[in-house]
Amino acid sequence: MTVTMEGKTLYGMVETNNCALGGDSGGPALNRTTVLGLLSGGSGGTVCTSSSGTYRNYFTKVQTVLNERGLRVY
Repeated sequence: MTVTMEGKTLYGMVETNNCALGGDSGGPALNRTTVLGLLSGGSGGTVCTSSSGTYRNYFTKVQTVLNERGLRVY
């Protein structure tokens, strides 16, 4: 999906309803032992409990990050 955060438009993002707090940016989205994405931003929740609200957080796909930087995983 495409999202705009802090005036910047980001393409190919993955939206989740996971709770994330300040300082979590760059953290991984995992499927067992495979990293699928890196947290890039989202809602500004201050607590993570089942009753604290609905969260929208966005992850950049790992392959996008690798491609942008000319990196490969061996």
